[in-house]
Parts: sequence; structure tokens; C-alpha cells
Amino acid sequence: MERIASFNVNHDTLEKGMYISRIDGDVVTYDIRMKKPNMGDYVSNEALHTFEHLFATYARNSEISDKVIYIGPMGCRT
Repeated sequence: MERIASFNVNHDTLEKGMYISRIDGDVVTYDIRMKKPNMGDYVSNEALHTFEHLFATYARNSEISDKVIYIGPMGCRT
């Protein structure tokens, strides 16, 4: 079975910040980490939900709206 590329990230060395997760042709996937992974300090579900709505609303109403495919939080809450 082929391993999912994003599962190859070493979360023990990853710091908070914004990263390019992968590039597939014209599609660029960004990874925004607001917390250092595996440290027990996670973003609350309520905060993630708020971030998701604020960022999605901004991106879909900005000059880049025709270039945005999807915005959403990941389950690890970092």
C-alpha cells in the first residue's frame, strides 16, 4: 500500500509555523502549525472551528478566491 506523503512528516522535530506540505502540478498544499506537535498543548476544537470559518471566509472573498480549492483544519489540532 502506498504511504500518504503527509504521514512522512516527522512530528517530533516539526516546529510551529507555515510550511509547503506538497506541490502537485498547479496545486500547492500549505501546512499551518500553530502549536508544536506532540507536546500536549493543542488548539481547542472551538478555536479551530473559528479559525476555519474566518480564514475560509477571508480567502473566498479575497483576490485569491479563484485559486483556493479547500481550507480546513486537520485532526491533530496543532
